[in-house]
Amino acid sequence: MLTHIHIRNFAIISELDVDFDSGLTVVTGETGAGKSIMIDALSLVLGDRADAGVIRADQDQAEIIAQFEINSLASVNSWLTEQSLDADGDCILRRVIHREKSAKAFINGRPVTLQMMKELGEMLVDIHGQHAHQALSKRPMQLKILDEFGQLGDQAEKVTALWKTWRDMKRQYEALRESQEEREDRKALLSYQVQELDEMQLTDEELTSIESEHKRLSHLAELQATTEKQLYQLYQSDSDSLYNQLSSALAELQSMEQMDNQLTPSVELLHGAAIQIQEACQSLESYLGQLDQDPEAFHHVDQRLGSLHTLARKHRLEIDQLMEHYQALADELASLDKSSVETESLAKELEAIEAKWLKAAEKLSSSRQKAAKQLQKAVNHYLQELGMQGGKFEVDFERLGNDNAQQSGLDKITFMISANPGQPLQPLSKVASGGELSRMSLAIQVVTHNDSSIPCLIFDEVDVGIGGGTAEVVGKLLAELSQRAQVLCVTHQAQVAAKGTHHFSVAKSNTTRTTQTQITKLSGDERMEEIARMIGGIEITDQTRKFAKEMLSS
Repeated sequence: MLTHIHIRNFAIISELDVDFDSGLTVVTGETGAGKSIMIDALSLVLGDRADAGVIRADQDQAEIIAQFEINSLASVNSWLTEQSLDADGDCILRRVIHREKSAKAFINGRPVTLQMMKELGEMLVDIHGQHAHQALSKRPMQLKILDEFGQLGDQAEKVTALWKTWRDMKRQYEALRESQEEREDRKALLSYQVQELDEMQLTDEELTSIESEHKRLSHLAELQATTEKQLYQLYQSDSDSLYNQLSSALAELQSMEQMDNQLTPSVELLHGAAIQIQEACQSLESYLGQLDQDPEAFHHVDQRLGSLHTLARKHRLEIDQLMEHYQALADELASLDKSSVETESLAKELEAIEAKWLKAAEKLSSSRQKAAKQLQKAVNHYLQELGMQGGKFEVDFERLGNDNAQQSGLDKITFMISANPGQPLQPLSKVASGGELSRMSLAIQVVTHNDSSIPCLIFDEVDVGIGGGTAEVVGKLLAELSQRAQVLCVTHQAQVAAKGTHHFSVAKSNTTRTTQTQITKLSGDERMEEIARMIGGIEITDQTRKFAKEMLSS
């Protein structure tokens, strides 16, 4: 459940903090006041892409923070744990949009990719905008809705997994069936390349270390001279080595220490420094003894590195990619070495997996047909309540041939609608009326959300084009939906706003220099006044107030 949102320097919002509760929350206000800006900001913190245009004109960055209570959301907690982003009871999403650099995303205080934020956001909130029907008009979305409604996710996943196995196996089979001549030509080239790389006796360790070894050997004399010089100055010089000077100073101070024990800390530090110089010099002596004195070593490494660079350039690679490339060539060569017997065996496996996929797809198709009937019945019931008397909704099935079948199965489905009695059914995407589309979208969302695990639903003016008694039904449906999930609704309809458990009013204030959006939680008379404004406009009479009071009490 969404519990809090913080917005700063976003569009015309300077700073805004809003707390949310369960049930149905309605957001109202004059046209242009910025009611949907809060939804736009929430969309960004849930993973939508952003640009600098959303930043308030006089600022360099915008920030949005959304807090969710997730104790009861097992799938969300599992996802957070898998990503090492788990939290204790609450989940906090944060998005920062900069004017001069890339936007940043955070989950529970840790930076994440935008894709991760989007993946989590889709588990937390489902936003239905004014044009939600546009997504509903797409066949993949319609198929997803049907599968979710029929609880066919496991069957659909099985069909998809079998199809991917069949696809990969078919690619492998077709590769093996290439003409013998082409295979032999490719094998000859691969054999030569693999042998060439084989003769180099490559190892990951050598490819990782040879350049640093070459650099070390090319500076061997300098390393040796510098090490010897520093050993002499630090320790080996009998007259003025740093160790001797430090020892002399230490001896003098130790003799003075008996006179004043305040010198003790300094004496102890100098004593430690003398020990560290001794240890450092022992380490340098060991390093000096390990320096390679073989004059042929550099020549050998130099030749070897040159050969590796030549080979890498030939294959258009970097040196550190040679081993991976060698393994890939060897794997391809091994694949081409498969015999015709293996090809025949693979053909049988391909036939078996195809039959298995077809059986699972047939079963899924049958389950979808049954689910479609139930979906049709439920949606048609709500269409009548939403003022589309005689309107009709159907799920049209078109069976795909085996050659055209997809990972989703054998079904190509289309949501069909007839808005009025006597009108022919037509695809949802071809319905022209915005009001009809909004009602259709809402009916489907109300019906299908029982099968959704998303805890928060947001409706951004989906009641556009709806009025009168139909608007009151919309309010009732949203209130009914809020018994199963948290619902936020931005609305212009008084009948919808009156059904809210919580009510926020959005207003825009102007000064000579700035424009700001503010949001206020309403209760009691304040709420009645807002409902009256929505009913009667600028002139609010006692009659409209009375009507508003009746709406709130019904």
